[in-house]
Amino acid sequence: MRKRYALWFAVITVSFFTLLTCPLFAQQSIHNTEHPPRSLDGYIKMLESSDRGTWQMPQRVVESLVIKDGDVVADIGAGSGYFTGFFSKAVGKNGKVYACDIEKGMIDYLGERVIKEKLDNVSPVLCKPDDPMLPEASVDLIFICDTYHHIGNRDAYISLLMKYLKPGGRLVIVDFQKRETPEGPPVSMRIAREDIVKEITDAGFKLYADFYFLPYQYFLVFAK
Repeated sequence: MRKRYALWFAVITVSFFTLLTCPLFAQQSIHNTEHPPRSLDGYIKMLESSDRGTWQMPQRVVESLVIKDGDVVADIGAGSGYFTGFFSKAVGKNGKVYACDIEKGMIDYLGERVIKEKLDNVSPVLCKPDDPMLPEASVDLIFICDTYHHIGNRDAYISLLMKYLKPGGRLVIVDFQKRETPEGPPVSMRIAREDIVKEITDAGFKLYADFYFLPYQYFLVFAK
């Protein structure tokens, strides 16, 4: 399982932040993966695997955020849309979900999923590695899962997120604890919880909530 998720995170880097954004990770992923990159279909199957739900707990995560009908949510690094459907249901028909990814193939897949599952309140967004390209002051909640540790210039990126949030908006970070776990990337790639809290609060956010039910990840909520 560990090798499988080492491969998963190698592919996530290419899918979301690209090798140019984090060249050091490209080297790490080569040393930590014994297999060539999978196809897009293989990557999607990995993201959507049923055993991921036992530790990622997507429904409980979304329910913990108490999202209101009519809210606007940005799912940054949405990938296959693993969380997107849960957000779509939470915001209701009066709300909106931006499903952001930099990989065109993934955005195409999301577009097909939106049609197939009739997620009329979801808009796939092909964004830039250093900019999610959201409307200014338009988002109630920005959600970043298993992706924060891939961001290169995090100070600049966090400042952009502040700009895209409405007053009182929330930024949610779910990422792997900096310790050995059965799932997730190598420990050397992970960021300690206290370092993430410092980076984000230094940018002007306040720590709003801290959940502990995920077995391998921290789950932090910040408020603008």
